[in-house]
Amino acid sequence: MRRKLLIVDDDPYSMAQIRKLLESEELSVETASNAQEALTALSGADYSVMITDLRMPGMGGMDLIREVAQRRVGVTTIVTTAFGSIDRVVEAMRLGAYDFLTKPIDPTNLKLVMDRALKQRALQDEVLRLRQQLKESYSFNNIISRNPKMHAIFELVRHIAGTKSTVLIEGETGTGKELIAKAIHYSSEERQGNLVAINCAALPESLLESELFGHERGAFTSAEARRKGRFELADKGTIFLDEIGDVSQAMQAKLLRVLQEKRFERVGGHESIEVDVRVVTATNKNLEKEVKENRFREDLFYRLNVIKIDLPPLRERPEDIPLLITHFLNKFARTNEAPKKMAPEAMERLLSYRWPGNVRELENAIERASVTTVGDTIPLDKLPPRITGLAQEEHPHFEIDLKHPLPHYLRLATEQIERQYILKALEKCRGNVGRCAELCGLSRRSVSGKISLYEIDKYPFKSA
Repeated sequence: MRRKLLIVDDDPYSMAQIRKLLESEELSVETASNAQEALTALSGADYSVMITDLRMPGMGGMDLIREVAQRRVGVTTIVTTAFGSIDRVVEAMRLGAYDFLTKPIDPTNLKLVMDRALKQRALQDEVLRLRQQLKESYSFNNIISRNPKMHAIFELVRHIAGTKSTVLIEGETGTGKELIAKAIHYSSEERQGNLVAINCAALPESLLESELFGHERGAFTSAEARRKGRFELADKGTIFLDEIGDVSQAMQAKLLRVLQEKRFERVGGHESIEVDVRVVTATNKNLEKEVKENRFREDLFYRLNVIKIDLPPLRERPEDIPLLITHFLNKFARTNEAPKKMAPEAMERLLSYRWPGNVRELENAIERASVTTVGDTIPLDKLPPRITGLAQEEHPHFEIDLKHPLPHYLRLATEQIERQYILKALEKCRGNVGRCAELCGLSRRSVSGKISLYEIDKYPFKSA
């Protein structure tokens, strides 16, 4: 693509000189004789670089730079000035100018500065392009669905993106609640801050409070320095509280106060911190039912349930399964290799399976099948046993040999049950050993020992 340069100068000779030196097949050069003419040109076309004189009648070059910055025009600015005006150059660069040239223009220096400016502009344009691509990818480009319920959710997200209303997302594990939260954040033009996420179920209550609100130095034994919490880090942005249904009653009360007052104190601190944060929460529980059974505060529920999004499970979106399979086959294709295909019997099994783990389970199944299949077609036996129906029974089963005493088999049964229990607990806590220990009713040290004893790899759960 041919780049464009705008020269702004009231001296026709200077403009002609720069134009003659720089215009080429790669660079188109246009001119403006004053700042107002330059602003008109900038509003009507995309320029990579602008070279402007600082001294011009009427609106000067310094005011032009200020106006360009205020309008957020994507152009790299180089200023030209007479020798000896270093103070004005410093001021221009403070306002956003990239570099400067002294008059009379030295052709060699002009080309060097211009080359650097074009490279810098190319980098900035690439960053802007990637940011736009990221924004678009979270605006449903990577949430694939033909399902009418899902499309209604997409439309709702577009509609509420520009508001500050609290959003509650309910759906089974693996349905894509975090993707919807990201879509809400990245679809908003007003949210200038970050999206900060935390899984409330993965942390014990003592750590959760510090993670959410931060702590002061000395607040507890390991608090060696002040630390900002997730709410502070999400200021002017969005905080995503995943598994909100698993927080304790005490933490629910603290969250209610933050939602009501938009302020909080760090653990061990007395300073009241005010934040502008949009709150998006998610849970795989029915919070209305949790309220009726007195496990979730009713007042907090109504604070969270301003806008409700119910994500349908994958079994209610059968038309999406072939689309998702194709998407994941492309995603997990090896470099320089065509995506693998599904054997008819494997595809039939994938279409008939109930998918209790929803889209996440489907993604993991396709990834496993893709990386373990040697040929270009994935056979049925490369799918996980739980999907093919060939899974072994999970309950303890032994061939009894009376040569061994009863305590021997009791020990084997205990080990098998322990292993299965810890696996399920790790899955629930996404690999967090501390939270797993709480669920198991054991110490962290004891659970760590059993993880080592049974050779359990906890890291796959962290990416689940």
